[in-house]
Amino acid sequence: MKRNLSIAVFILACMSMFAQNTKTIQCDSIYKNKGFTILLKNFETEKDGYDGEKNSILSIIQKTNNKSSVLVKDSIFSSTQKIEFQDFNNDGIKDILIQNISDVRSNWTYNLYLYNPKTNSFIKVIGFEEIKNPTYNPKYNIVEGYAASGQDWVSFYQIKKNRIYDYGITIVDDHGKNFEKEYQKAIKKISAKK
Repeated sequence: MKRNLSIAVFILACMSMFAQNTKTIQCDSIYKNKGFTILLKNFETEKDGYDGEKNSILSIIQKTNNKSSVLVKDSIFSSTQKIEFQDFNNDGIKDILIQNISDVRSNWTYNLYLYNPKTNSFIKVIGFEEIKNPTYNPKYNIVEGYAASGQDWVSFYQIKKNRIYDYGITIVDDHGKNFEKEYQKAIKKISAKK
């Protein structure tokens, strides 16, 4: 009896070690009457996401008239399986951000999937996962990355087609009045390059 109980406990422990964790989000409140569902299936938790490791399968599925279509199927890394919705291309429609990694200073990175209502599709933005703590600045149509480190800094990017364009401009945040002056200089340089 004890032996059977020990075997059962061992089997359950092994099953939980290799169990997959799936996060499911119905997107009807974001994308009205589209029938989108996001599935983020995590299959490995021992990796850290650096060196191109993958630990999750992302699926974006559309169900209409009792018929399902897979719009996106992608192998990605997501340490927390956090999913957010924000507009990153100034079209007034929220796009999908899937958390990627978080470094020692809690600089989060994300995978970004832009929604195109004309083609009813999502496109992954290549290179977006390299941007620390990304925010979208609609006034200048740029993505700003803010990294907290020994010296905090801001870098500037733009989404061109389905790729990130790095302006190669980085300014240090001195947490004083010099930052705003440097920020405005950076914006002028970016505007001149457009």
